[in-house]
This record gives sequence, structure tokens and C-alpha cells, in this order.
Amino acid sequence: MISFVQLLGAGCLVIVVLTHLSEALHLFPWMNWGRPHSVGHYLDFWSAVLGVSMFPMGYLLHSLKKR
Repeated sequence: MISFVQLLGAGCLVIVVLTHLSEALHLFPWMNWGRPHSVGHYLDFWSAVLGVSMFPMGYLLHSLKKR
């Protein structure tokens, strides 16, 4: 379960990278990249929030469990 939290956090960080690449390459124009209150903005924001919180939390819980 703890490894899954860390994996999910890493997956969210990969989504952040992919959304920035999609924005730079102008892929999926219907997502209105770079505009506030758009689908692309919220996808990027929430993926970053979840990735930055879940990845270290999984690592911390894993290290505490080893003790």
C-alpha cells in the first residue's frame, strides 16, 4: 500500500511533465493550455499538488516502516 502511494505520486509528477510538453508543442488545443480556469490548468495544478505531497509521503512512510 505504501509503495502504491509513492508510485501514484510519481505518476502525478509524470503527468505534470507531459502537460508542460503538450502545452509547449500545442497539442490538444481544446484544453486551452496556459489560460486560467481551463482543463489544462487544473490538470497541471492538481497533478503537481498530488505528486509533491504523495511521493515524499510514500517515501517517508516506507522508511518509517523499515525501522
